Amino acid sequence: MSSSLSPLSGKTFVLELARDIRFKAKQDLINYLYEQNARISYSLTASTDYVLVSNDIDTYKTRRAKQLGIPLINVEYIYEYRNLSKENQSIDIKQFIVTSAEDKENFSKSGTIPVTGSLSGSTTKPVKLDVSKIKIWNSDDIELPQFDELTYAEIGKWAIFKETNENSDIYFVLELQIIPEEYNNQMNNDYRLRFRYEKQTIINSKGIISLIQYAFSNDINELHQLFALYYYRIVTMSRIIRIRDLLPDKLGSKLLLRSLFFHRIDTQMLDDNVCQLIESLWIESIGDLNKILSVQPETIALKTIIEAEAALLEIKVDSKSSSEAENYFYSCIPHHKSFVIDLINNRRALIDKLDLCQMLRDMVTVNELTNWNIKASIEAKYRALKCHIETIKNDT
Repeated sequence: MSSSLSPLSGKTFVLELARDIRFKAKQDLINYLYEQNARISYSLTASTDYVLVSNDIDTYKTRRAKQLGIPLINVEYIYEYRNLSKENQSIDIKQFIVTSAEDKENFSKSGTIPVTGSLSGSTTKPVKLDVSKIKIWNSDDIELPQFDELTYAEIGKWAIFKETNENSDIYFVLELQIIPEEYNNQMNNDYRLRFRYEKQTIINSKGIISLIQYAFSNDINELHQLFALYYYRIVTMSRIIRIRDLLPDKLGSKLLLRSLFFHRIDTQMLDDNVCQLIESLWIESIGDLNKILSVQPETIALKTIIEAEAALLEIKVDSKSSSEAENYFYSCIPHHKSFVIDLINNRRALIDKLDLCQMLRDMVTVNELTNWNIKASIEAKYRALKCHIETIKNDT
């Protein structure tokens, strides 16, 4: 069928496929979607049209999609559509929605799946949970279970509160941290879900006193209830306000700080001094890329960068096909020999290459839109640099 007439044309897909679909099959799927003028995103946002899944997997992205009302579509829909022999044939997409019969009916009427209840609506009532059955760990416990929050974990839910008293400020931070299921077996994590509670008391005469506690589980419902229980206890206290802006320094996990930091740079207003500095950093970044890459950055297409990222992610989750994926990455993003590093046995290098792809992707996206014009959008360049810059007054 002509790509211009394809129901896939102009749609944005997020791929959340199980490990049973191999690297080559994923690449073939990605290439076909591009042929149909579809868009592929590795970030789930409200503008995503569909999430492609290979089975009824329960991951952070699939749960988030249901919260946003984004349909989960079985990848068999793409395969069936691809096999159509006549242009006037069609397939009912509702048959491939991975959800309840009720949601399928709603999708046929509105094109979306009903959004699930929000945290604020579900946690303003007491939650019946036997806390005595859940082990609470202090942050200094010697046998604290392992949980690598910075490599793969994502923030599922979070809340920050402040209680103001006459001689002190008290902060409460609640976090539900999730390691997507496809990454769990690749590390030495004891659990894939972690609840984090922090209470920080700032007393004028004594300084800062902190208490950090954790609970671990593989049962998402259990930790959801625990989160809701703590949430309700705090919001019913007097003199409590909820904070939705950037956290105070050294409060909250590094994972949460990073998430809020990226949100801040996405929404910041820039003054002239910051704009001038960004232009200088941007030019310097392009120069650094020329040292690493054996080709000019502007010759690498955005599609190629996305395919290179997919190869790196394949190395992360599947060691059996790592060698093939590593070779494919370096064929997509050619490096000078001194920068060709073993990515299979060097996890730090793998993460660095993912950062490189992200930088390239942001840079190419900005510059393709402006024909590599040095006067490209300052805001776009600022977001691509992933840093927070602000002007400080001389008397500060």
